[in-house]
Amino acid sequence: MVLSRWLVIALGTQVARGGDLPVNERCVTAVYSAYNYVSFAGSPAKGLWDTRCRNPLKVASIYAASEVYCQDQERATGLAQLAAFCEEIGHRELLPREAVAENLTEDVIRNMRTVGYLEIPRAEMIDTPVLLSASFFNRMFNTIVCPRAVPSLPAWNDRKLTIAIFPLHRIRGSMRLGRIMHLATSDMYIGVLFWLVGLFTGYAAICFMSAMFEESPIWNLKCTTDLTHFIVPAPFATKGRNLIGLIFSNRAESLVVAGFWLISIILSLVGYQTFAGNIYWPEIPSQLLRYSADRTGIMSFANFPLLWLFGGRNNILIWATGWSFARLNVFHRHVARVATLQGIAHSFLYFVIIVRANKFWKDLSKMYILWGILAFFAMGFLLVTSLDRIRSAAYEIFLITHIVFSVMYLIGCFYHTIIFEGHEYWKYLWPSVAVWVIDRALRIIRIFYCNLHVNFFGHKLIRSSESRMTYDEAADVIRLEVTPGTQVKFTPGDYYFLYQPFRLTGWENHPFTVGATLYQVVSERQAFRKTPGKPDKSLDVSQLPLLSETQYHDLNTTGQVTPEQDAAKLKLIFWIRPYDGWTQQLRQQCLRSKSQSVNAKILLEGPYGHNFPLWRYESVLMIVGGTGIASAVPYLQDHLQRSDHGRRHTHEGTRIRDIELVWTARQPALMRNIARRELAPVLAREDFQASFYTTGASHEPPQDLNDLGCTIQIGRPHLQSLIMSRASDASASGVSLVILVCGPAGMADEARAATHLAMRQGYRSVKYVEESFAW
Repeated sequence: MVLSRWLVIALGTQVARGGDLPVNERCVTAVYSAYNYVSFAGSPAKGLWDTRCRNPLKVASIYAASEVYCQDQERATGLAQLAAFCEEIGHRELLPREAVAENLTEDVIRNMRTVGYLEIPRAEMIDTPVLLSASFFNRMFNTIVCPRAVPSLPAWNDRKLTIAIFPLHRIRGSMRLGRIMHLATSDMYIGVLFWLVGLFTGYAAICFMSAMFEESPIWNLKCTTDLTHFIVPAPFATKGRNLIGLIFSNRAESLVVAGFWLISIILSLVGYQTFAGNIYWPEIPSQLLRYSADRTGIMSFANFPLLWLFGGRNNILIWATGWSFARLNVFHRHVARVATLQGIAHSFLYFVIIVRANKFWKDLSKMYILWGILAFFAMGFLLVTSLDRIRSAAYEIFLITHIVFSVMYLIGCFYHTIIFEGHEYWKYLWPSVAVWVIDRALRIIRIFYCNLHVNFFGHKLIRSSESRMTYDEAADVIRLEVTPGTQVKFTPGDYYFLYQPFRLTGWENHPFTVGATLYQVVSERQAFRKTPGKPDKSLDVSQLPLLSETQYHDLNTTGQVTPEQDAAKLKLIFWIRPYDGWTQQLRQQCLRSKSQSVNAKILLEGPYGHNFPLWRYESVLMIVGGTGIASAVPYLQDHLQRSDHGRRHTHEGTRIRDIELVWTARQPALMRNIARRELAPVLAREDFQASFYTTGASHEPPQDLNDLGCTIQIGRPHLQSLIMSRASDASASGVSLVILVCGPAGMADEARAATHLAMRQGYRSVKYVEESFAW
């Protein structure tokens, strides 16, 4: 099989510098750490790195003990590490072995004085090289190794576990494990998360691609079976998407998150190696407190790159996995919760440590402690202000506090760990900063690209986006039409973040799905000669979702449009339901106008989203609620283009034989308006049927749209009966059925449960697709 495009993301983050201390470096590290408890005469006599790197007696002792207790490879690697530390941290050169060679002969080392732990008082200066006793060396070795020990999983390549993700959304044909790119990590923590994510994502993607290309019926059946039980249903079929107060779109998503929580808890609690006689913390409880405090803090840091990566709009994982931003945002929230709880545990355990040591007020005066406290409170505010209720009720407050406290959190973490040599824990912070900066930069680039066009050879040097919004009080919807400054490419499923820049809070932005597109054909000569105050005589081709060459020709024969002389401007249509905050302000701006229609400066950022290949299925059922119609209309417009030009059953055509739209909304006026405009071309087709239901005016009789051949019914559709019937018909006809759902959570849960029931009863040629309705 030929792979058309593939990518493997291998992400692993080492949880601690101590945790990733190579085995070959531990022996020499134990040696020179033990000599910190012995004072040598001569020059230099003070300073950790001064004496460790330049005092001849101490350096000779380090060389001698390394020859006695370390193997050749350990000695070479460890001494090379020590020399590097002397230069990078101590800014001094390690005395070479030749400079103290007279003290390193076999006879001298054999007769060298052996010292035990604290056998010589620290205040006493000795004037000859000394050798560590075996018990002293072992005690120090265990002391530095035990805090670094972490629970391990079965691994390849010695201690290192290879973790990789299969972003199989981009892979066609058979998959070969040998194509994995490996990135080893010794702590396992972040790798385990990606392993869990990759487990379900990869398997679902294999099934999806196999079903799409129909390459293996047997494999297809097995995949569909597993999709029935893991990918399609809600976490608990009887309770919808709510699981102990948390929201998940399907069972696989909840299993990934549950696995991450489980691994996080297990690795925070188990695997601590303690022993009596630890040089740093002699008591076992003290060791457990210190080790757990360190580990939870380091694990919290290790989550930072994932936290920022999952939360970014310009996310390589979206491209690699084919997942939506909404789904990755679920992972972002849970990684944030885990990291926050680990940070809280780290702070609490260290609070206990300093209280037990009677050093509370002394430690509180240290700047790195104060920065840690700042980070702790910033983290707490982030958690509180990110709760679903607060985010929904006051999104603008959530957005501002999220940015401000995130910056405070990062700064506090940087300065909290500034005391460590080599800033070893910054390796978790800088990637987070990089991800954030790249994401913000790409957002700005997208804004400029979508809204500004510079034409050095045209009549107008700079062209910017134009927009007009109209509020329909009966439908309670704002219709926003935006003409981008440049010619953007549109595909069904695209959404944009909208800004209104010339406001006090112009940084606010909200995502909206593109509900429809139209092309406005404007004569360039008219544009140049337009007189202020006269109406625009452009041709509004609202009934043509896209202008093909054939349509251009048809217009040309009527003498209306000449493609060589005229340009088609793409308009993006958004249907915005006004709630609180910015959308409420948009409604007020419209209401202040007599016509309830105003020109507004709206900027676009995008496009985001992903396009589902509906055209590869024979039968399509669309179930939408309210403004969720925005997810369906672009696919209908796309179907018109693909089916109207004799390209059926080609790579540019469509396999669709029939489409059914079931639309439920509170306001009949919204249905009438969109049915007479955007839906009018498809309502006239034989391969399309629509059912409209209104729930907001039960006392009114059904309202006919006789000229369009449909009726607005009162009540709600029975989705289970509808889906079961369509699945049965598709199975009997031997065709594939795709169910596209976009609506309130209750509607989506009902549709998902009905699809799950149909698949369990043997209707396996059913695909369930859910578009985001609430952000």
